[in-house]
Amino acid sequence: MNILVTGGSGFIGRNIVKMLKEEGNTVGTYDIRDKNSVSDYHIMSDVRNLKMLEKACSGIDYVFHLAAVTSPPEFENLTGEGYEVNVMGTYNVLAASAKNNVKRVIIASSSSVYGDIREAARESMIPETYLNLYPLSKRIGEVTAALFNNFKLETVTLRYFSTYGMGENSKGESSSVIWKFIESIRNGKKPVIYGDGTQSRDFIYVKDAARASILAMKNGKAGDVYNVGTGVSTDFNRIFEIIKGEMNYEGTVEYVPTPIKNYRQFTQADLSHTKDHLNFIPEFDLLTGIRETIKALTEK
Repeated sequence: MNILVTGGSGFIGRNIVKMLKEEGNTVGTYDIRDKNSVSDYHIMSDVRNLKMLEKACSGIDYVFHLAAVTSPPEFENLTGEGYEVNVMGTYNVLAASAKNNVKRVIIASSSSVYGDIREAARESMIPETYLNLYPLSKRIGEVTAALFNNFKLETVTLRYFSTYGMGENSKGESSSVIWKFIESIRNGKKPVIYGDGTQSRDFIYVKDAARASILAMKNGKAGDVYNVGTGVSTDFNRIFEIIKGEMNYEGTVEYVPTPIKNYRQFTQADLSHTKDHLNFIPEFDLLTGIRETIKALTEK
């Protein structure tokens, strides 16, 4: 099959590309960055360029849309660029796909659309308002994708929770706390935790996130939304203790005030809908995923 991955030079994108190639597909990437994957070809362009997307989608069977501005703090300055990329970029990908009779588009959304809820999030648990433009931009993308099913374009939306693993260096300051802890210790620096470390996240290893994405291409109901997580939430203090033990780190962690507005205290995915319809069950528990990440970083 011929498959296009927007954001294919990014963290999750390049892992999806690798798995798709292993299945024997012809895979192209579309990204504003240089080629950074094993794709067959690369188009260096912006998803705000509709005409280029229309050309890129010609002859394509499936599209994975991961190109986005993904850091919530980047939306605090209200410049509008991130919002434009996420909202208009998603529309452009959908419009270009519909014009070229693409079979299905898999849309990357985020657990941030759930807001600051303190329980396992089910797909129907959407708040009425948001305190940041980032989750709003992702939610608009979801609704737009669902609408395109009325125009004979199948879409499936995935709400990724806190994805971590090898390749996070492409995310910079948006990298997971797992990546940041490991890198700090490797570089002889004291790891930093915002607040008191009791905040917790549903951490999913990137290989599992990529596998769930490919299952969404094959399974699931058109127009539907699925959580991509593990169903387990782990606090940052526990994450530090695990990494400390695995890396034989004898130092301490530095606690600092949270510099991020509207910082979320808790995330956890309810995976029942995902398991039932995508046939997805995570293969990597937290300890195994952290060990794989440490091994990959220390051996590179």
